[in-house]
Amino acid sequence: VDRAFPRTPRGALKISRTLVALAAFICFAASGAHGAYTALAGMETVITLLFLLLYLLRLDTRMRFLFWPLA
Repeated sequence: VDRAFPRTPRGALKISRTLVALAAFICFAASGAHGAYTALAGMETVITLLFLLLYLLRLDTRMRFLFWPLA
């Protein structure tokens, strides 16, 4: 686990993006919006959380078959 990553600007940006996506998901779910909007916000939250975990666990250095700057 890379404990220094959350303190970097990239780490802080990924954490804040995850929190904003989670807030959007909660707002869509609480407002009773159309299911597609809620599902989209939920998928954004999960994908952003997975990218955060990927960088926290340093899996980006192990998986060399992906071009990470595009991800």
